[in-house]
Amino acid sequence: MLAILANAQNRLLNGRVLDQSDNTPIVGANIGVQGANTATTTDSKGNFSISLASAKPETLIVKFIGFSDQTILVGANEQNITIKISSQTNALDEVVVVGFGTIRRRDLTGAVASVKAAEIIKAPTHNAIEAIQGRAAGVDITRSSGNAGAGVNIQIRGTRSISNNPGPLYVIDGVQNGGSINNLNTNDIESIDVLQDASSTAIYGSQGANGVIIITTKKGTAGKSKISYNGYYGINGETAFPAPRVGEDYLTLRRESFRNDAGVITQTDAQIFNGAGELAAIQAGAFVNWVDLATRNGRQQSHSVAVSGGSENTKALFSLGYFNEEGALKGNDFNRYNFRYNIDHRVNSWIKAGITGQLAFSKTNSRRDPLSVALTAIPLGIPYNADGSVNIFPMASFATGNTNLSPLTDERPGAAIDENLANEISANAYAELNPIKGLTYRMSFGTVLNNGRRGIFNDQNSTAQNNVRYASASVRNDNGRYYNWDNVITYTRDFNKHSFTATALTSYIHSDADFSQATGIRQVLASQGFNNLFGTEASSRTTTSGFTRYDLLAYAARINYSYNGKYLFQATQRWDGASRLAPGRKWDSFASASAGWVISSEDFFKDVKPISNLKLRLSYGEAGNSGSVSPYGSQSLISAVQMGFGDVAAPAYGFSGTVANPDLGWETSTTGNIGLDLGLFDNRISATLDLYSTKTTDIILARSLPISTGQTTITQNIGATLNTGVNASLTSINFQKKDFSWSTTVTFSHNKEKITDLIDGRDIIASNNPEENSLFIGSPVRVFYTYRKLGIWQLNENPAAYSQAGQAFRFGDIKLDDIDGNNIIDQNDRVVVGQTQPQWYGGLLNNFRYKAFDLSIFLMARYGQFVKAEFVGRYNPGGVANGPANFDYWTINNPSNDFPRPRQGGSIASVYPNQYQSLLYIDGSFFKVKNIQLGYTIPKKVTDKLKLGSLRAYATGSNIFTYSKNKLLRDYDPERGGAESSPLSRQFVFGFNLDL
Repeated sequence: MLAILANAQNRLLNGRVLDQSDNTPIVGANIGVQGANTATTTDSKGNFSISLASAKPETLIVKFIGFSDQTILVGANEQNITIKISSQTNALDEVVVVGFGTIRRRDLTGAVASVKAAEIIKAPTHNAIEAIQGRAAGVDITRSSGNAGAGVNIQIRGTRSISNNPGPLYVIDGVQNGGSINNLNTNDIESIDVLQDASSTAIYGSQGANGVIIITTKKGTAGKSKISYNGYYGINGETAFPAPRVGEDYLTLRRESFRNDAGVITQTDAQIFNGAGELAAIQAGAFVNWVDLATRNGRQQSHSVAVSGGSENTKALFSLGYFNEEGALKGNDFNRYNFRYNIDHRVNSWIKAGITGQLAFSKTNSRRDPLSVALTAIPLGIPYNADGSVNIFPMASFATGNTNLSPLTDERPGAAIDENLANEISANAYAELNPIKGLTYRMSFGTVLNNGRRGIFNDQNSTAQNNVRYASASVRNDNGRYYNWDNVITYTRDFNKHSFTATALTSYIHSDADFSQATGIRQVLASQGFNNLFGTEASSRTTTSGFTRYDLLAYAARINYSYNGKYLFQATQRWDGASRLAPGRKWDSFASASAGWVISSEDFFKDVKPISNLKLRLSYGEAGNSGSVSPYGSQSLISAVQMGFGDVAAPAYGFSGTVANPDLGWETSTTGNIGLDLGLFDNRISATLDLYSTKTTDIILARSLPISTGQTTITQNIGATLNTGVNASLTSINFQKKDFSWSTTVTFSHNKEKITDLIDGRDIIASNNPEENSLFIGSPVRVFYTYRKLGIWQLNENPAAYSQAGQAFRFGDIKLDDIDGNNIIDQNDRVVVGQTQPQWYGGLLNNFRYKAFDLSIFLMARYGQFVKAEFVGRYNPGGVANGPANFDYWTINNPSNDFPRPRQGGSIASVYPNQYQSLLYIDGSFFKVKNIQLGYTIPKKVTDKLKLGSLRAYATGSNIFTYSKNKLLRDYDPERGGAESSPLSRQFVFGFNLDL
C-alpha cells in the first residue's frame, strides 16, 4: 500500500533537449532534479523521461559538455517539455579562480589564462604543468629532461630576475606552495588558472612576482554517488638521439686525420689503429653501437579511481592514483602513489567547513647518464658475456689487461644505485561563515609535511668511479614542514546598477627544512650498497647536517567595482614582510589598479551585430620579490673548517665567503598591461590580446669581491631588466552540427627581455664559463657569448691572412667572424650569438568530433631560441674517440662548411682550442606534433546493457614528430635544450575512461 501511495504522488515528465542554434537533438545530456538524487540522460533522439513529484513545481538542471548549464522550472501540472541549451563558445559566464576568490570571466580586468580538465588529461604525463604546454598564452613550458618523473621548466612572461629566479607561485586548493606539483594526479584537477599581470597577481604580493598558477582540484557533488576510472598503458621510447659512427664510417674518419696536405695517408692501418687490441677487434668485425645498446623502449602507465557524491549538506570526493614511467635508460624509473580527499560540509545556513588534502609517495631510480660515454666510446669490443651479463671490459678479449670500462657497466645488478624515496602529506582545513547577507569570513590553514631519503652507491667498476676504481656510498635524509594560515573577509553588495566586492586578508607562511648526510668509500660488502655506511673506510667517512627557516607575513586589501556590468574597476594594496631580507628592509608595500570597459554593452554598439563581445582592459601595478635571496642571504655566515697543529686535527670556524648587507631589500617589478577581449558571431569566435611591459629594478645579485677583502661575494640590489611582449589566443567553433563538430584554439606569445642596468653600468664578463654566465646591458638575461662561426676555410680562400693566438689559420679550419676587422681573432671578437629564450612560441589545438569518435591534434613551436648542443662538441678531429655519424666534416674532396678538417691531436678542444665553441651554440628553433589523441565513446545503448554510465577508449601519441630548423638537430628533440643526457622520448599509450 505504501508503494502504491508513493507512486501515486509521482508523475512522469517527458521531454526533449535541443541545440538552440539549429534545433538538433542533444545526445547524452544529463538532466537532474535540484535537491534530489534523481537523474537521467537523453537518448539518441534527445528524448528523456524523469520521475517528478506531482504536487509541486520542480527545478531541472541540464548539463552537457561544451554547453552552458541550463536551469528549468517545471510546473506542478507539466508533463511534456522542450529544453534548448546554448553552446558555451566563449564561456563569458564561466568562473575564473583568482587570488582568494573567484570572478566571472566577463567581469575580469586582469590577464588570466585558463585550462580546463578536458584539455589537461589529454597529455599522458604525470605533471599537470607539462599537460598545459602551449595551451596558455604567455606561459613558456618545456620538459626539463627525458628522465622518468622529470619536471618542467616554466616562465611566465619572460625572465625578470637575473640569478636564482624562483619561478611562479603554485596555489593548490587555496594553499600557497601547497605541495609539489609533481605529486598531483592530473585526473584530480578541475582547472588551472594562470595569473600573469600585476592586477591579477598583486593580491599575492611577493609570492606572485613571477606569476601565479592556481590549481583547483575536483570536488564532490550532491546526488547519486559516482565512481570513475581513468587509465592508460603504453610504451615510452623511440628516443631521438644521434647515432654514433660504426664500421667503415668510424674507420674513414680515423684514417682521414692522418691525411697530409698533399692528400696522402702515409700510415698503415696497423699504425693508425694502434690502441690495445683495436686492430684485432676491427679484423674480427667486433663493431658495437653502444648508443643503441644503452637505450630501450620503456613503459608508461597511469591508473586513477575516484569516488564522489553526497547530499546537499555534505559532499565528498576520494581518489586513488598510481603512475609508473620507465625511462629510455635501463635502471631509470619513477613510481608514484597518491590518495586525495576533498570533503565539504554545511553545518547550517551560515556556516560551512571542509578539508582537502593528499598523501603522496614516490620512488625514483636514477642513474648516471651513459649516452655521452656511449656516443664517444670506441665502437669495438664484446658487449656481453656468454651468459648474457654485461662484459665490464669489452676489449679484454682482444688485448689482455685492457681495462677500459664498458658504457653499459652501470647496468649490472647493484653496480650503480641512486634511489630517491619521497613522502608528502598535505592538508588544508577551512571554515567559512556567512553571518549576514553579502559578508563572508573564511579561515584556512594549510600544511605540507614532507620527508625524503636519497641513497647512492657506485661500485669500483661503475662509470662514476672510473677514475679512482673504489666504491662510494652516501645517504641523505631531508625533512620539511610548511604552514600557510590565511584569514579572508569578503563583502559583496549589489544595488541598482552598482556592484562591488571588498576583500581584506592576512596571510602567514612559515617554513622549516633540515637535512643530514653521511658518505663513505671502499664499502667492504658491495651487496650492502648504501645501507651500511659503517662498513666503509672509517678515516674518510664524513657527516654533515643543516637547518633552514623563513617566514612571510602579509596584509592585503582589494576592491572590485562594476557599474551596469560594463564599467569595471579593481584596486589592490599588499604589505609584505620577509624574514630573509635585512633588518629595516623586511617590509614593503605594493599596489595595483585595473579597469575594464565592456564596449559591446554600450547602446551605440548594439547595432554592430557581428561583434558579440568587446572589452578593453587596462592594468598597472607593482610586485616585490625576495625569493632570489636565500633565507640567510643578507647575513654573514660561518662554516666549519679543519685546522691542524702538528699532527693534531683541530676544528675551527671561518666566514663562508658571503658578506652581510644591511641594505639588502626587495626587488620590485612594475607592470603595465593593455588587453582586448573579442567575441564574434555570437562568440563562435573569441580572441584575447594582451600587450605588456614589466620593469624590474633593484634586482638582487651576488657581486664578486676582490681577493684582498678575504671574502668572495656580497648580495646587493644592483640591476634592472625590462620585459615587453604580446600574448594572443583565439578560439573558433568552425563547425557544430549533430554528427560533426570542429573547434580550433591558437596561442601565440612573444617576449623581448633585456638587462637595462648592472652595478656600475658595465657588462659583466664572467670569469667562470663566460660563454654562458656573462651579463650584457641591452641583451636578454640568458645569452651565449662566443665567436660567431661563418663556415670552414675553403681552398679558394686565404685563411693564412688571419691568425689566432699567434697561429695562422689553415684550409679546413673553422672560419670565425673578425668583428674588429684587424685580421686577428681574439677576445675582442666575441659577441652575443644567441639567447636561450625564444623570440616567440605558440600552440595550435584542433578538436574534432564525428558521431562517437573524437580526435584531438596539438602542435607547438618555439622560434629564435639558441641551445648548447653538447653532442656537437663530441666531434673528434683525430677520430680516436667516437662521435655522431651525421657530422659532415671538411676534406679536400668534401668541402663541407659544417665541421673542420680531421687532424691529429686529441679532442676538438685540443685541436681547435679557441674555435670549437663556435660550433656548440646553435639555433634550436623547432616545430613539433606534440600530441594526437583518437577516442571512441561506446554508444549509450551498449553501456546501458552493461549497466555502465559511460565508457570511452582512446589512443594517444606524444612527441610524435619534431622538425628542427638546424640540420644538426634533426636526430634530436631540442625541447630538451641541447643537453646530450636524458633526451626526450616518444610516448604511445592506450587507455579508457569509465564512469559507473
